[in-house]
Amino acid sequence: MKDFDELTLPQLRQLHVRISKEIDKRASATKADLLKRMRKLAEQEGVTLEDLLGRATIDAPAQARGARRRTEAAPTPNQKAPLPLKYRNPDNPAQGWSGRGRKPGWVVAWLANGGALSALEHTGALKKSRRHAPAPAEIAPAIMASDIDAAPATASSDASAEAT
Repeated sequence: MKDFDELTLPQLRQLHVRISKEIDKRASATKADLLKRMRKLAEQEGVTLEDLLGRATIDAPAQARGARRRTEAAPTPNQKAPLPLKYRNPDNPAQGWSGRGRKPGWVVAWLANGGALSALEHTGALKKSRRHAPAPAEIAPAIMASDIDAAPATASSDASAEAT
């Protein structure tokens, strides 16, 4: 066995890589051997290992488990959709913030430089009120009022035309 004090840093790193590979190789071989023995025992009892453990399939341990974990990490239909962006970074429009959670660094820097948060509001953001959406009757009076204001001016011009 070598004395580690005599090895250089690159030699130690190379040794570390070799040791890591050997550990992974032996762990995989041990798991594969154990899986094979468990299948044989289950078969002797007349059941499959999949039935015994309640899983659809059991493959080679290291690679299959890694693949299953990656698929479980994919978003599920039950996860919430991301919130719409309320604020945009004026220097980098690709960066946005919904206004919830921790402030991003660019917002903190903007506020530290004396900027107002309202200046960062994203004009294209969907501004939905959770209380209620205005009904058409609430919008219509504003339009009618502008029509009424315009009507007397037209009537007075008609009256002056008749007087001449």
